[in-house]
Amino acid sequence: MSNLRVVKIVALLYQVILAVPLLGGAIVVSTGWQALTVAFFIHLIVFILALKNNGAKLASIMGMITSVLAWIPVVGWALHTITALLYAYEVFIRNK
Repeated sequence: MSNLRVVKIVALLYQVILAVPLLGGAIVVSTGWQALTVAFFIHLIVFILALKNNGAKLASIMGMITSVLAWIPVVGWALHTITALLYAYEVFIRNK
């Protein structure tokens, strides 16, 4: 399994957790929104590895956008869900 695939799976799991209603919001608020900063850097790492490996970049770009806008209630949930779906597509469908 490539390093890119591993970090995409990590990013996917992180997004899935943050997309769970109430749980994701509780994590974000209880960490003083630092969970979104961590998410941004996870997506940045995925993006850099995707650039080096000529891999798909859409999910990581969407993830960085999500990290910036996810502090908005409901919008954050929707963006985390969309980003998780994009990562799932890149990891499990696109690379087959």
